[in-house]
Amino acid sequence: MNITIRLILLSVILMVFFPDASAAQNRIESNEIISAVGVNIPMYKNVGDDVLTSVYYGHYYPNGTGFRIGFQYSPSVADVNNYFGMPVAFTFRTRTRAAGKRIESATVEAFESAAYSNDEVVKYSIGSFLMNLFDRIEFSAGITPGYVLGDSSAPRESNWGEGFDNWKKTWTEKRYEVALSVDAGIGLNYSIWRFDIKLMPEFHYNLINNYRLHIESGNESTGEITYNTRPVRWFFSFCGGLAYRF
Repeated sequence: MNITIRLILLSVILMVFFPDASAAQNRIESNEIISAVGVNIPMYKNVGDDVLTSVYYGHYYPNGTGFRIGFQYSPSVADVNNYFGMPVAFTFRTRTRAAGKRIESATVEAFESAAYSNDEVVKYSIGSFLMNLFDRIEFSAGITPGYVLGDSSAPRESNWGEGFDNWKKTWTEKRYEVALSVDAGIGLNYSIWRFDIKLMPEFHYNLINNYRLHIESGNESTGEITYNTRPVRWFFSFCGGLAYRF
């Protein structure tokens, strides 16, 4: 049974057991409170990273606006240990999509992925199907005051090149303990009863220059040494979390 037939059968089954939502289901619930736990994976460029554990409390209003506050902890950020943060964000979420609409769009995207994927058709089709089953989208923007408890990282040395003559030494300097970043993100929400599964990529920019990356490189045969220093101000994170609606 090929992937197209499987998706058609799955769509029919889901439409039978999960028909279109009524008008009551399609509105944004008022006074909805969400408590979420997730793990962010910071993504830096040429700098070591670690996980970022987050706990959020959120409140939403009938027009889709709301806010969330939380607590974050990371074992290391830019090779500097023990970062604590308290994110505060304003949010807006779209109306809940009806079940039939979700299944229809997911099926269409799966077919299109199958048509344009010459290899690994099943993987891309199933991935597209699941990604388009979200019931609503959330947008967020805010700030995160924080505190960096650790010290500057120790230099790490490496050798490369012919005879390993070329060497490099890198370390991250912590300049300030107090941190402040601005954040913006978008999230896909998947609801199962009162539980929500959230996928939230976010962009973070450090207003305070807490981290400075130092790179020292040279060549043993020529004795040439080069110094390069740059601030580590921005990074992306990707959070996968679970929430419960009270």
